[in-house]
Amino acid sequence: MSTLTLRTRSTPHISLRSGVALSLALITAAFTTAGLVSPWVTVFNGLTNVPGLSLDGGYLAAVTVISFVTLYVMATNGGGTILRIVALLGGVVVVADSLFSAARISEFVAHPGVAGVLTVPSAGPGPFFTLAGGIALIGAALAAPAAQARLRRGMLLRLLLSVSLIVAADLHLVTTPQHLDEALLLGVGFLAAGLVQLAFAVYVIVREDDRPIGLLLAVTIALIAIYAYALFVGLPLDSGHSDSVTGLRLGSGEPVTATGVVDVLAEIATVALALVAYPRLPRAQHAS
Repeated sequence: MSTLTLRTRSTPHISLRSGVALSLALITAAFTTAGLVSPWVTVFNGLTNVPGLSLDGGYLAAVTVISFVTLYVMATNGGGTILRIVALLGGVVVVADSLFSAARISEFVAHPGVAGVLTVPSAGPGPFFTLAGGIALIGAALAAPAAQARLRRGMLLRLLLSVSLIVAADLHLVTTPQHLDEALLLGVGFLAAGLVQLAFAVYVIVREDDRPIGLLLAVTIALIAIYAYALFVGLPLDSGHSDSVTGLRLGSGEPVTATGVVDVLAEIATVALALVAYPRLPRAQHAS
């Protein structure tokens, strides 16, 4: 006769501090998302909404994601003395910018100028959603546990690599709507580039596997080359956009913009950090 023994799996223990930090992180994510899609200002007597994605909300979302990544590294790899301060500063930036944006929009609504009769602007709730997310982010940074270890150099390099990827991804995603208006293929390309970079930003933090780094380098170098071609020659997909935008021109293509400069600098930093963080790039494996 055999006896069947049932083994029950123990539920993973989550400390009160971790639970509070996780709850605040979820609240931050919810309010940040609401701030992205909600109108920050409405013009033309309520007919046109300007969401946070088209204003500061998109950039504040990147600050929030960077803070989340920092807190994850702090909880799993240590370095809490510095990383907690970095995450706190991220929350302070979100709160300060949200308050400034709300005040600026309120001033615009109160004194819209000579075009006010036509635009009839009104303030939206977007900045206040982002403000609530920033406050929750500060709480999460204060409550998040820190691993009792010194942050390793390799992990620090991967964290910096993730930050550079998040910056580049955010700029691609934020400018996707305006590129969709210019050409469908161009907008889809920006969306795809942003999502791929965001996926890599998460991967290099949660995994130490270096096998995808060759692909990361290839994608990033290709994006830099495409941007250079757009500046010096011009892409055939911009539907005359480069002719309507003013700025420094290096060739017959589109002008140099602040967003483009920051984007390409983040991508150059991505290549440099990847080469330093992963000095031994994956080699082809041959079957014996």
